[in-house]
Amino acid sequence: MAAITTSRSIAISSGIASAEEIQTVFDENRRQLMWLAEFLTGDEMMASACVLDACAASEYQLGQDCFWTWTRDATILSTVDLFRVRIAQLASAYDRREYVDGQLAPLGSETIQFVVSHSDTIRRRLDVLCRVVLILCGVEQRPTGEAALLLGVSNHAVEAAYCAVLESLEIIDCDAILEEYGGAATVN
Repeated sequence: MAAITTSRSIAISSGIASAEEIQTVFDENRRQLMWLAEFLTGDEMMASACVLDACAASEYQLGQDCFWTWTRDATILSTVDLFRVRIAQLASAYDRREYVDGQLAPLGSETIQFVVSHSDTIRRRLDVLCRVVLILCGVEQRPTGEAALLLGVSNHAVEAAYCAVLESLEIIDCDAILEEYGGAATVN
């Protein structure tokens, strides 16, 4: 995912940002925030609503020193709120799954680029819990315990979902490679 930045220089201070400053940051980063929300929701209209909700919620909570991360966090939180019941249902299923303990590192930059370039395929293959965990733990590099707290689910469910994400990404990568080579090869 492309880094969210602002082209406008905003002075960092201990004060609260104005509604105009917040709106400007959201406007400047709308494309990235819409990608994030669409990836998580799978729906353009819901994604747009999540970004608008995140912007509105930020007007009351955002200090100027938080611009760089708060726009993404607020968008993720809005999406999580929208899918909280479904996430809880899926978490109960992941709580029963086993996973390989210990290999749950955040994604590297090449893998993040792969997620961005294959986001439609990945979104279709992953449930909403896995998509949120992919963003939180893989892209945003949050610890699984923090993600579990944010989602209101067990750490085990987040770890099992992240393992499912990593397995799926590996399969999708292999499929993409096979498709690339398969499309170029001729069958006799």
